Amino acid sequence: MADQSVAVEKVIDGEGPLADGRRERSRSSRKKIIQAMMDLIVQGDIDPSAAKVAEQAGVGLRSVFRHFDDKESIYREMDEILWNAYQPRITAPFRSDDWREQLVELIERRSKIYEHTAPYRLSTSIRRFQSPMLKKNYDRLLKGERNLLRGILPPTIERDSERGRAIVLATSFDCWRHFRQDEGLSKTKTVEVITQLLRDILDQIES
Repeated sequence: MADQSVAVEKVIDGEGPLADGRRERSRSSRKKIIQAMMDLIVQGDIDPSAAKVAEQAGVGLRSVFRHFDDKESIYREMDEILWNAYQPRITAPFRSDDWREQLVELIERRSKIYEHTAPYRLSTSIRRFQSPMLKKNYDRLLKGERNLLRGILPPTIERDSERGRAIVLATSFDCWRHFRQDEGLSKTKTVEVITQLLRDILDQIES
């Protein structure tokens, strides 16, 4: 379902080659390790061992820990890559000035991002219970999503805590994951179902 997006590739690749060959080789090995970690997660290993990462990257296990203090450090860099790759898309201006249409656009926008990030998000979500760093990054992500939603909703809707929470759920990753992964709906159908769910909630607010 997920594949490597161009945005992620650009962040991983970073700047052009370094003049210092030794530093360039070091950076190349580091990128291979990060890429290997991300590839394994996409392939279904949500918590790959350092040994598996080394094998996938084509480097020795000692090389992994020469570039990273521990496996959590690899997760930290992976999180930053995903944040830098997708944050501009998440916070881009909306096409419509109508807040209802902005919510629909938000669903479409998030669904496209979830297609690429679902394996990483699930992996981080599980490991956050053992890692204060990943818990902090996960909370940052949720806070950013909720703040964006608050920036769309009128104050009267925000004050309606029950309906407001229903909108939070409808636009969430968990809602998308349920329809897309648990029920196996297509990308298009998932967006259609969530959009209808959202419109039903808004109809209840305005009736």
